[in-house]
Amino acid sequence: MVGFKGMLAGIVAAVVAATGIQSSYAVTVLNVVTLSDTGTLVTTTYAAPASTSSNSVPNPYGSGSMSITPVTNGVKLTFSPNSGFFASANNLSGGKTSTFAGLLAFDITFDSAVKLTTNIFEDGIYSVSGQNSRVGVNTTDLASGALVSQLDNLLLPEQIGNSFRTNAVVSPLPTGAGNNLPSGSGTWSLFDQVTGFTKSYSKYHVVIDNDLIAEALVNPNQAPGFAAIAKKDFSIVFTFDGSSGGGPGTPEPASLGVLALGGLSLLARRRK
Repeated sequence: MVGFKGMLAGIVAAVVAATGIQSSYAVTVLNVVTLSDTGTLVTTTYAAPASTSSNSVPNPYGSGSMSITPVTNGVKLTFSPNSGFFASANNLSGGKTSTFAGLLAFDITFDSAVKLTTNIFEDGIYSVSGQNSRVGVNTTDLASGALVSQLDNLLLPEQIGNSFRTNAVVSPLPTGAGNNLPSGSGTWSLFDQVTGFTKSYSKYHVVIDNDLIAEALVNPNQAPGFAAIAKKDFSIVFTFDGSSGGGPGTPEPASLGVLALGGLSLLARRRK
């Protein structure tokens, strides 16, 4: 869970008028407080001498222009990812791995207690060429996932989360042991659902750890390789009846991770 220490200076508060986002459940969002909207692009090149660089990307999710709209039995938060939510690599000088790590954390308060279901929708573009090139949004070497905690009663914590690697529905269908997107160029999409609260609450803390990877390694028998992937759209639909908010259906129960308080350390790792 993302800590609150040192974050208050970066808070972006969105106070929404009660008449603006009524759902069919007559539940109103009172406010959304953004605690973190950060990104880090880590690039490793392999030509001697190999090197790794890290660069911060401010506000990759574009939370400052977030909008809230009603949907059936819930509300939708729409974000505007900036052009920096992007990773690319080529193998022209020894090969490269580029990983973009985005972290979004916020508190959301409703005017009445609800049993929250969190539905994450995102999409973008990608291109892969060359035998040793790849891109991915839920590969085995990415730590992407979501974690939702109730804040009404901190003495009796209840926290639900899962990993995109095991839970997300991705299109086109990832391939191979690494869970990479297939070669070629086109668009990709991801849907993930977090559900399973046993009680209803009015205030929740949401953390989404969202990574992209592009890699192109040297293959002397292959034409130059290239890989690039970008996030273009990102939204969260909160529903109060357990529905998917228009997604491709609810994942199988066996794949829904109900995680202990310390179980998603991957979501709490620091972004520099």
